Amino acid sequence: MVRIGLVITALLCAAPAFAGGKAAAPDPKSIPSKEKHPVDSSIPAAKGELIDLKVGTSTAKAYVKRPPGAPAGAVLVLHEWWGLNDGVKHESDRLSELGYLVLALDLYKGQVGKTPEEAGALMKGMDQAWADQVEAAGVAWLKKELPDKKLATIGWCFGGRQSLLSSLNNAKSVDGTIIYYGMPDLDVARLKALRGPVLGIWAKKDGWITPEVVGKFEAALKEAGVKYSGTSYDADHAFANPTGGKHNPEAAKDAWGKTITFLRDTLK
Repeated sequence: MVRIGLVITALLCAAPAFAGGKAAAPDPKSIPSKEKHPVDSSIPAAKGELIDLKVGTSTAKAYVKRPPGAPAGAVLVLHEWWGLNDGVKHESDRLSELGYLVLALDLYKGQVGKTPEEAGALMKGMDQAWADQVEAAGVAWLKKELPDKKLATIGWCFGGRQSLLSSLNNAKSVDGTIIYYGMPDLDVARLKALRGPVLGIWAKKDGWITPEVVGKFEAALKEAGVKYSGTSYDADHAFANPTGGKHNPEAAKDAWGKTITFLRDTLK
């Protein structure tokens, strides 16, 4: 039986990102009772560096990975509910190898969840107003580094909705948004603020961000006049995480290919 505390934290991950969202909360019975902690000794060592990102009168940690040559653009990375762990740093390294300056934000103030309960508590305790400031600071940092280049955001699960939030809150500076199975906003008026296209990566077996929710989001984007491309895979939530219990290699590979194409076409 699913423990109540885990159900609550999982629902928080799946809850609409904004008060204006109209999506109904997913059925708690569909939420898995266990989630493998994403720790894998086979993950290559991080190749970038941690920096102190100035956020108002305070600072936040962020992971920077510069490309081998001149940057073709910038990518802001938002972590899953676990936090800024080695898996997210590795994904950032992969993005930098494509030719982009990458900045992965830490929205948990240095903490990383080691169990679903810990990850849920960190997510629940996160101050969204603070996260908004960190994301704005991240966008500003990338734009200062590459004033003449385009910028996209990307995130998975919890980070998927934060990716959309970053784009909406910093619409004038963001040229594209990638959402991997993150709960979207369905407010058409708000979505109209998006300046660039959206790529949606979804899972048909997802009990949190269900096909119904995805359909409503796609309809809202169409009404808002936002360019959109999306793919729903016959997979489960978090299928792109190679260290998670729901990993689907075939779907993850195809989704990564679409991510590469989207970034290339959007940031060119």
